[in-house]
Amino acid sequence: MRVVIYLAICVGAGAVSQALAEDPPAEFTHDEQALLQRGFHAVQEKGQFKTDNGLKIFCRKVAAPGSRIASREICGTVDQLNDIEKQTQEELRVGVVSDYSQDMGRSRSQGHTNAPVNGTAADLCSRGAPEAAIASCTRIIDDKSASAEMRDRALRNRGWLLQQAKELDRAIEDYSAVLILSPTETALNAKTYVNRGLAYAGKGDVNHALSDYEQAIKLDPNLVSAYLNRAGTYMARGEEERALADFDAVIRLSPKDPVPYVKRGAALVLRGATDRAIADFSTAIGLNPRDATAWADRAYAYRTAGKNAKAMEDAKEAIRLDPDLASAHQSLALAMQASGDSHGAAAEFAKAVELNPHDAKALSAQGDSLMAHGERARAIATYTQAIAMDPKLVSAYVNRGAAYMGDFEWEKAIADFTTVIGIGGGTYQGAAYLNRGQSYQAKGERDHAIADYDQAIQLEPGNMEALRHRGFLRQAKGDSRGAAADYARVVELAPQDSVAWRGRGYAELSQRNYDAAISSLSEAIKLNPEDALAYQFRSHAYAEKHDLQRASSDDQAVLRLHHKG
Repeated sequence: MRVVIYLAICVGAGAVSQALAEDPPAEFTHDEQALLQRGFHAVQEKGQFKTDNGLKIFCRKVAAPGSRIASREICGTVDQLNDIEKQTQEELRVGVVSDYSQDMGRSRSQGHTNAPVNGTAADLCSRGAPEAAIASCTRIIDDKSASAEMRDRALRNRGWLLQQAKELDRAIEDYSAVLILSPTETALNAKTYVNRGLAYAGKGDVNHALSDYEQAIKLDPNLVSAYLNRAGTYMARGEEERALADFDAVIRLSPKDPVPYVKRGAALVLRGATDRAIADFSTAIGLNPRDATAWADRAYAYRTAGKNAKAMEDAKEAIRLDPDLASAHQSLALAMQASGDSHGAAAEFAKAVELNPHDAKALSAQGDSLMAHGERARAIATYTQAIAMDPKLVSAYVNRGAAYMGDFEWEKAIADFTTVIGIGGGTYQGAAYLNRGQSYQAKGERDHAIADYDQAIQLEPGNMEALRHRGFLRQAKGDSRGAAADYARVVELAPQDSVAWRGRGYAELSQRNYDAAISSLSEAIKLNPEDALAYQFRSHAYAEKHDLQRASSDDQAVLRLHHKG
């Protein structure tokens, strides 16, 4: 019995970078030089570098999130700017690209900050600490004498602040109110639709989220964040083609931004277009060689393409750049496992889970590693943990079911495969029907098994395993014609399959089609001269044709093989 096991890996996204600058002078450290190469400049006052606690301060103007026109300046030390980049990477990795709140000042610059403020309600609403900011925004919103413009900005800011505090229903109320209050603020409203879409997505309301992203794009066809978040939603729904179209749009709008290349690469991997995916990851790495996620994802793509040496090189570089990146350890583990280093793979899978213990897919991958080691009990426990975190993780159900089959726990296996079928397992659906059919067959429930093999073959007409099993059961139920048809399809797909030739010969023998049976059984013997059953069945066919000499010769072959065995 062959059990079908599937692996599922989560592929992440990358970070933002700028084009390379000229070679920096030697007075900067390695990390400071990297900032200069990304377009930052060291701030100077009176000919001296400006510092914060002895560390140089660097600044760079960047496009405001979701904007193609407005810009803002980001400043900080090496550590501060790297922290900002890591936060941005994480937001992009899960498909969240906010458009942030609106500043209360005349410039309408993007972003709520904690910069020093003068204490007025407007300043606190725009730049105060979150709790104080929400309270200040509320005072403006409730103030009947406040101008419509002030209330507009206060609603946008409070909505964003509430969204960060995970008070999504209240955030949606504020966004909805400001869209009614200021219907002519086209550019601002496009960003507000994106933020409300994110709030809906956070509540699991995917349809409303998609509707808001689409409305944002109608208002501002150049709004990158709308395309990115809509693409992330499509990816979550398994609609890779639509996601790819949105990533294409982002790359047209922002060709020097590595993030959409990484995300499009991830979608291409899921579509099986590994060469195109590798090209995208390589472009992202060229734009930002310090993006550990791009290296990790290219490692996974190389592994998928069977290029394990390159996969390990990339995964190790990703770990060098960011030792705490769980996906890099996972990519390295997969490459090691494929190269036969099962112990090294197990250690890397364990590290990935240690770094991200709430990643259900990483846990499931660790379960796959344990299965490869034959540790079914631990694998089952690990899959069970993954399922508890993500009750719709079909790969974990499929592989836990396979583990149960290995322990002959047919009822538990059937329950897992039934869950996959109920969820709608996508690419796992055929495996679920095949494995459940084998479980039913092991229990002696032939009709249920045949029904499942029917479904597996309908999903994948060339599923030889399902065809073999159905052929065997049809023969056992007396349907020799159906059995012969199934085995004939197998030998058409795999002419070297001696067992299928034998099955076909036996089915033809049962139909008293002796010449056809002798032909099929002779092919089985040619492919496997040690097949005693093929000799036995051919002997019967010869005997029915009164060719007793050949029948006797085959009987002698059967005795010889039994004695040899």
